[in-house]
Amino acid sequence: KTRPAGLISPTIISLQLAGWLIFICLWLPLCRGCGGSDKIPIDSLQPFTFTDVGELFSKLMVLGSYNNGLIVAFAMCAAAWFASERLWKVFFLTQFIITAVGGVVVVALGIVHSSNGKQMVESSLGAIPPLVGFLIWVGIAIRRRQFPIAWARLQHAWTIVALFFVHLSMLFQGTVLYGYWLTMIGLGGLVIAVELAKYRMAHDLWDARKPVERPQFSIRRILVWTAFFPFVFSYYRAIDPFCNWLFK
Repeated sequence: KTRPAGLISPTIISLQLAGWLIFICLWLPLCRGCGGSDKIPIDSLQPFTFTDVGELFSKLMVLGSYNNGLIVAFAMCAAAWFASERLWKVFFLTQFIITAVGGVVVVALGIVHSSNGKQMVESSLGAIPPLVGFLIWVGIAIRRRQFPIAWARLQHAWTIVALFFVHLSMLFQGTVLYGYWLTMIGLGGLVIAVELAKYRMAHDLWDARKPVERPQFSIRRILVWTAFFPFVFSYYRAIDPFCNWLFK
C-alpha cells in the first residue's frame, strides 16, 4: 500500500480553502437593509434561544450553511491523517444520519406547530418534498455502495440549503455587499472541491496506487440539472397561490 499525499493533496487543500472562506463569511456584511444598516449573518444568531421552533430552525440552518464545509474539511483531514477509508465512511454515515434525522424532526415540528390548516399545508408542501427527494437521492447511491457519490450528494444538498437560506435572508433588503459575493465564491468553490474529492479521495487519502477516476458527463444529466432549478423555483412559487385557492 503506497502512502497517499493526504493532508497536502488537492482533495484536502481545496476543501479547506472553500470551507474556511464560507466560515469567514459568517462575519462579513451580506447586504444593506433599507434602513441603512448592514446585515451580518452572525448577528442573526444572537441571542441563541430555544423558545421558538421557527427561530431555532432558522439559526440552526445559518450555522449549518456557514459551518458544514469546514466541518467536512476537518473530517476529511482526520481520514487523511490516518489514511483510513473506514474512518471516512464513519464520518459520512454519521453526517447523513444526523442530517436525515434532524430534517425529519424539524419538518415534523414545523408542521405540528402550524397555527392553522393553511400554514400546515404550506409547511408540508414546502418541506416534505425536498426532504424525501434528498433521502432518495443519497439513499440510492448508498444502496448501490457508491459511497463517494453518496458523500458528494450529501455535501451538495447542504450547499443547496445554504444557497436557499442565504437568498432567503436577503429578501426585501437593499444593496448587495461583498460578503454575499464571497459567500457565493465559497459555495461555488465547495461544489468544485467536493466533485474533485469524489473522484480523487481514494488516491489522495488512503492508497496512492488507486487510479484517479475521471468525471463522467452525459447529455441526459446536463438536461436534468438544467431543468431542476427552474422546476423547483416554479414549484415554490405555486405553493402560496395553491393554498390561497384551497382555503378561500
